[in-house]
Amino acid sequence: MVTKMDKIIGWIGAFLIVLAYFLLTFEFVISHDILYNMLNLIGASLMAYRVWVDRNFSNLALEIVFITIALFALAKVFF
Repeated sequence: MVTKMDKIIGWIGAFLIVLAYFLLTFEFVISHDILYNMLNLIGASLMAYRVWVDRNFSNLALEIVFITIALFALAKVFF
């Protein structure tokens, strides 16, 4: 059963992903900035939780790909 909090978590995740895209598009960040990749990682993680609650496994797979990409990008920044 989806709760109101689950829906809020999903909306926050979607907002963070769109915010990251906005910041990149208007050149407030560059693609290897920590902020950009953290927004994508957190946003995708929140969205992954939300689609898991819905048992929407095709979207869950997509979010796992986004999470993996963000983790590799952050690893590249730090290492």
